[in-house]
Parts: sequence; C-alpha cells; structure tokens
Amino acid sequence: NKSCDKFIMAVETVLVVLLFILRINATPSVDCQSQPQASYPFCNINLTPAERATDIVTRLETEELIEQTSSIAPAIPELGIKDYNWRSNCLHGWSLSGGHWSSDLKWTVFPAPIGLGATFDNDLVQKIGAATADEGRALHNIMLAKFNGSSTEAAGLNCFSPNVNLLRDPRWGRFQESFSEDPYLLSVIGAAYTNGLQVGDDPNYLKVAACAKHYVVHSGPDNLRASFTAVTTMHDLYDTYLEAFKSQVYAANVSQIMPAYSGFNCSKERDGAPDAANKFILIDVLRNEFETPNISVISDNSGVKKVYDTHHFAKSPEEAAAFCMNATTDLDLGHDNVYKAYLMKALNKNLVDKETIVAAVWRNFYLRILLGDFDPIVNVSYQQINSSVLDSKENQELNILAAQESIVLLKNKDGVLPLTTKMKKLAVIGPNANASHTLLSNYEGIPDKIVTVLEGITAQLAGSGVNVTYAPGCNSTSCSDDSYFKHATEATEDADYVVMVMGLDGTLEGEKHDRVSHFCNKKDIDVLALPGCQGKLVDTIASSNSHIILVLVNGGPLSLGELYSNDKIRAVVEVFYPGALGGSAVASVLFGEYNPGGRMPVTTYTSSKEVPDSTDYNMNTSPGRTYRYYTGTPEVPFGFGLSYTTFDYSNFQILPMNIKQCDSVHVQVMVKNTGKMMGDEVVQAYLSPPSIHDKSFIPKIQLVGFNRQSFDPGDRKDIKFVINPYLLSLVDDDGERYIFPGKYTIHVAKALPGKSVAGGEIKGESGSFIIKGDKPIKLSDCDDAPKCIAC
Repeated sequence: NKSCDKFIMAVETVLVVLLFILRINATPSVDCQSQPQASYPFCNINLTPAERATDIVTRLETEELIEQTSSIAPAIPELGIKDYNWRSNCLHGWSLSGGHWSSDLKWTVFPAPIGLGATFDNDLVQKIGAATADEGRALHNIMLAKFNGSSTEAAGLNCFSPNVNLLRDPRWGRFQESFSEDPYLLSVIGAAYTNGLQVGDDPNYLKVAACAKHYVVHSGPDNLRASFTAVTTMHDLYDTYLEAFKSQVYAANVSQIMPAYSGFNCSKERDGAPDAANKFILIDVLRNEFETPNISVISDNSGVKKVYDTHHFAKSPEEAAAFCMNATTDLDLGHDNVYKAYLMKALNKNLVDKETIVAAVWRNFYLRILLGDFDPIVNVSYQQINSSVLDSKENQELNILAAQESIVLLKNKDGVLPLTTKMKKLAVIGPNANASHTLLSNYEGIPDKIVTVLEGITAQLAGSGVNVTYAPGCNSTSCSDDSYFKHATEATEDADYVVMVMGLDGTLEGEKHDRVSHFCNKKDIDVLALPGCQGKLVDTIASSNSHIILVLVNGGPLSLGELYSNDKIRAVVEVFYPGALGGSAVASVLFGEYNPGGRMPVTTYTSSKEVPDSTDYNMNTSPGRTYRYYTGTPEVPFGFGLSYTTFDYSNFQILPMNIKQCDSVHVQVMVKNTGKMMGDEVVQAYLSPPSIHDKSFIPKIQLVGFNRQSFDPGDRKDIKFVINPYLLSLVDDDGERYIFPGKYTIHVAKALPGKSVAGGEIKGESGSFIIKGDKPIKLSDCDDAPKCIAC
C-alpha cells in the first residue's frame, strides 16, 4: 500500500544519508581533530603547505625522520599521523599491484600506453588520466575506511606513472608502457596524462600525484638494468631523452620523479653514477636547471640497494644510502629498505648530514599536504569520491573510445574492410583470438569483464546467421611448432573470411625480459617478426584462403616481411594491447561501426638488422634510431595509418616566409573528407632543418605538430599550427638549444614523408621559410620563448 511504500522510501533515504555520513567521516590518514596536534601549525589549513611541512619535520627526532624516508612510512602516533605506503601504479588505469583488494572491487583497464600514443589525441588521454585519478581516489577512500586510516600498498595517493622513456628500441620488453619514439608526441601525450591525473575541479589539492619514470636515459636492455650504465652525448641527452621529463615539469607540474635503475654517463657526468645516486641528473638538471627544488624523488624498487649490490658503485649499504640521499633521492622504495637500516650509520660516519635528511622528509610531507592528506575529509572534495565511479558507464564508454581511437589500419587491399554480415562463415584463428589477460598489458587493474577479440566478433555477429568458427592454431604465443595447424585449417574450410589474431603477450615481452627470437620447428625466427611458427601459420591459412584479415596484438611493433606484400592477406590491423573492452573495439572497427584513425607512434623496421645493439644509446649509430635519424626504408613509417574514407589536403600556407630568430611561423592547410564515411584524420606537421656544417647529429626531420579531427563526408576544415621558437631550435653538441639561421622546410602530411613498404611514397604538402640572422643565437636569449617542447 502507499503508506508502506512511503515508509520504505523513508528508510532508504535515511540509509543513503547514513552511508554518506559514514563515507565522508571515514578515518582520515591524519587526525587533525584531536589534541594536542589540532593546535599545531601542520594541522592549520590556513597556512601554506610549505609552512605546514616545516612544522612537521621540526617535531621529529632523527630516528623518526629516517623512518619517513622509507616508502613504507610508519605512523607517528604522537602527531596523529597514520602509516603511509608510497607504492601505487596507474599506468593505464589504477594498478592492482600488491594491493589488498576486496573481491567485489572492479575498475577500468584502459589500453596500454603505446596504444594511447597511437591515438594522437591528447584531449582523450587527459580524460583517461582524470578517470584513472577518480578511480584511484575512490579506491584510496575505500581502503582508508577498511584499514582505519592507513594507506595500504597500491592504494596511496601517489602513483608511479606516466612512463615517459623514449621508445628507441623495439626489442625492449617494456615498450608497451610508454607512448612514442618521438620526443614531441611523447611529451605532449605524457603531459596530458599527468594533467589528467593531477588536476581536477578542486584547485586547492592534487587529485593524485603523478610520478614520471624512469628518469632519465633508460629503455633496455631490461635484464641488465640493475647494473648497466647508459652512455650518451650531451646532444642526445637534451634533444632526445630529457625532453619528455622536461615537459612533465613545465607543461604538467609533475609531483614526483622516479630515477631509473641504470647508471648514466656523459661528458658532464663522468663517473656513471646510478641514477638514484646521480647528482648531475637529479640536482644539476632536475632541481636546478628545471627549477624544481620541491619535487619529490623516489627510487625504483630496491633502487638504493642496487647502488652497492649490483652496480657496485658504493662499497657499503650506508655509503649507498648516503650517495642517494645526497643526490636528493627522498624516498627509498622497497621492503629491503636501505635508508631505514643504514642512514643512521651514514649520519654517524658523516657521509650525510641531518639537514639533507630533513629536506628529503620535508618534500615527502609537502607532497602529502598538497594531496589533502592532512585536511578534514569534508574539506577535500576528492576524499568524497566513492565506488560509484569504479568502472562506471562513463568510464566504460571512454575505454571503448580509447581502444577504438588507438587502432591503426595498416593495410586494406581493395577496401576489404569494413566487413559486412553478407557472408556464411567467418573463421577466427590465432593464439591471441580468445586471449583475455593479454589484452590488459602489464600493470593492469581488476576489470569487471574482459572482452576478447573472438567474443567481440561473436557478439557483433549475433543474430546475423553467420557461422563463426575458432581455433587457436598454436599451443601458445611462442608457437614453437606446427602441431596445432590442422585444427586451424579445418576451422577455415569454406570460410568467406578469416580473421587471424596474432602477436605477442606478457610471456614474450615485459618487465625484466626483452623480446628474443623464438624458433619454429627449430628454425630461428627474427626477434621483430611474428614469434615462432605464427608467421608460418598465417602462410598456411593463406595458401587455401584469399581473404585474410590479420589483427596484431602487441606492445613492440611486429615486422611482417613478405606477409605484408602477400595479396591474400587483404588487411592488417594493429590494435596493440587494447584494454579490457578491446575485443568490442576491434569488432566495431572490423565491421565498420567505427572508422579507424589511429596512427603508428613508432617506426616498424623490416628486421632486427635495422636496429643497433640495445646497449648503444647513440641516436646516430648506423642506420640511425627512430624515424628522426633512421636512413633506411621502414616497413611502416612513423605516423602512418589508413582510413575507410579519403582526405584531400589543399591551400597549404606558411606565414610569414621570412622570420627573425625568436619569432614563430604559422602553418595552415585545408583538409577535406572526400569519401563517403565519417572519419578521423591526424594531420601532422614536420620540420626539416637546414644542413649545418659540423652538426651531422641534428635530426633530419622531426614532428612539430599534430591535430586529430573528425570529419563528416564532405566536411572541410582549416587546420593550423604555430611552430614556436622552441620547436624551431636545435640542440648543439653541448646540450644547448640554439636557433640557427637558414632555410627550413615544413611538411604537412598524413604520415612521415618518404618511402616505406606500407605507405609507398608519402609526400603531403611542403614549403620553405627562412630564419634570418648572421649567427646562431641561444633559445634562452629569446624573451617569452616556451620552456619545453610541450609548453
């Protein structure tokens, strides 16, 4: 009856209110309501974060200060401060790594960073960062309530992301974790992700604290990372490896930096100190040159320990602790904490002074205060984010869109894609066709559901009458022999089309293990090719079926060789590791619900013979690393990707044609969708500098702008780029940026101009302009010049 319904509604309302009250009054990390600490300055929200952090460190004894340099920072009961765990990750969604999660907690797993780089869409990536931060805050709040205010592992308010190591070597196992081989794209996308993580609706607090890693020259070989020292020129350091980190500071105000395990050596850092103990990169460059005295620096896991036990740079644990602390590594990450065990010994031996330790602990508390960790929950809107955001409908939609935007169409002979339902049988073959966890990449979260490619296709064809058959074709992704081929060939008999889902997984590439060659029936296969007998499987199926659609699931790019030119392989689709809902996204692209617009954020080489030794960090080593230096013909060029529609470029302009050395140049082009389908075009601007005597180390061409836009059929848009003085500057052999006079060429194209296997000859629109001047001038002499490539 009505009175009963009203009573039930009233009870429900009361329960909702009670739950809200309980939620916002969950035990905080710091009790600033109780005495005596309520009257202490560090609990006074009207003081600055710096003043509050100073008050805390002045109240701590030396032993307590040292304890706070541990990533597992213990409670300080007399100040009402609960324990805090600094280990959390959020590489492409919040990571489960080490967390004590309830079985009912599920959240969003977005595409791997390499796929996010392929979107060429910084606005989308910033939204993904924001969604990740919301879910991270919700998980933090849930765990605070569960553990009485203690911040448990993987549920802190800082997270070790983004990874902005430049992708110079496709064999690197962690290739999937970063965004691009290009400094500009890497910097812009990386800054967007960090801004999404940190900046929300509340201007008084960080939503979460991003941590850019692995600073600074680091991208394999991963099995040597704990003992290897990277050697670079000053030019390569500043032109290639530092740029993304510099943009993290100036374009995104990143909160934390994680030094790499490896050491670093250049003309200004001769001793090759491990990065966590490297004063040149941490003090001279990061804190002084980049103007970040208050940024938090945390070692990689057991990074301080490795300074003495694998690098043998220090003679003892206390010396390692002193070296790292004196280099301003503030926090020692790991359970075998060297700071906690040996800093006091280092202090007593005068290897480090107390003021240095105080400064480190000050920076740690300063960051926690910026996060609102010391303020009443009712004051911090982010502390009121609850489980309703976890894998919400909005985040699922964003996840699907991210996966769709990351997909790159590499080949589409005779317009075979998109497929229609006008067929009788579709065969889905391959070791990755029904692989679920593979789609998640590494540092993944716990999704509510995973949609495999097979499941996505099956759902797409539900009710169509199309018969879908499936066989893995291999016993694993390494596919060491052809013993499973028979079932695959049987599954493709009389099939109108065959979708082959091939590639890599976490057993073949990942942290601590780079890609290696895998044998097919005891025959060695190139490390960049489809592993094991996968290539032979594709050839076998193609011998009896002329309508093959090849879908590649991977982190590092795959060289297809003769498979690429095989006419029976009608289409090639690169999907990287597309996240939890990747299978749905792939199906939507294959059947034309979404027109692919992703672009390759890296170069695909024809074989590993085109890639120098992985220990060689010189960008100029023949035949050159990344598209900026590579002198060969790539299989797939940087920036390449096809569409189901066509685009025309016209009315190309460069204004002005002559500029002074501190001026910008403006570029404009008209782009029109000349096809019959709505689609995205990624318009790319490249700069070729003049030939400069004795400066052969300068890149031959580099990306200086990109713009992803959606076009309805017949739409035309003016796409504009402003190439500012920073983008026009070139790095000399001392690491200084100069603007050189001379003739420069701008190319606006659909991909990197030049020849390739996939794209043939890509030309685009191009024109030249002159920078006037008698001699090079320093970029720093230009008033109001940007401070970074993404600024």
